[in-house]
Amino acid sequence: MPKIALGAWAWGNDGIFGGTLTADDLRPIFDAAMNAGLNLWDTAFVYGMGTSEETLGGFLRTVPRDSYYISAKFTPQYADPNAENAVVEMFNESAELLGTDYMDFYLIHNPAGAPKWVTEAHKGGAEGNPWS
Repeated sequence: MPKIALGAWAWGNDGIFGGTLTADDLRPIFDAAMNAGLNLWDTAFVYGMGTSEETLGGFLRTVPRDSYYISAKFTPQYADPNAENAVVEMFNESAELLGTDYMDFYLIHNPAGAPKWVTEAHKGGAEGNPWS
């Protein structure tokens, strides 16, 4: 496993960091990192409300899936409280944006309400539930 993760928060166009960076600006960074063996990418849906994952996913689709690792996150504050399984819903949305069907690491971004979300995530039977 890689010892260093490269964060894609600034790729989220969140108005704090990287608000003016485009995919054309970021592609050389991605390519240089991959060429140097830096292949653990950290992102979250909350980074630009999907913009980080969409940008990173565009790059990841151009290389073999076994050449990189993804660390993504569930963010409780942005979960749909009416969802049958909000963790799975956010996971699936992130996976679609990233162009993958699995994450190497899937973390809870903020501990607020963590027991509730973890319990719901482990409910079996939900279609598309990676933990079923």
